[in-house]
Amino acid sequence: MAEDEIERLLREVQAGTSGSPASGGLSSTSAGGSAPVPRGSAEGAPRSAGGRMAFAGIAAGVSGVGAFLVGVFTPWTDALDMGFAAAVAAFVTAAVAGPPRWFSS
Repeated sequence: MAEDEIERLLREVQAGTSGSPASGGLSSTSAGGSAPVPRGSAEGAPRSAGGRMAFAGIAAGVSGVGAFLVGVFTPWTDALDMGFAAAVAAFVTAAVAGPPRWFSS
């Protein structure tokens, strides 16, 4: 592919992901392509670890209590083990995945 085709495709992808319309002509940058957006800026900014841990704690609490209640009402299960296992699993999963966009810390 030629350089101008690659630049055109990059502009289309960036316009599609950012929601701004793609410009057909050359931009004001010296290379003729769009300026690269730094990875940690604007909407894609990484969330702080405090928000991630708060979300993980809330997820662990909700899942642990829910699993504990299921264990209480089913006679063949151990409620404390179920609650603890669900809380640990939810905490690890939420800590790795991170909070969703709607969760504001």
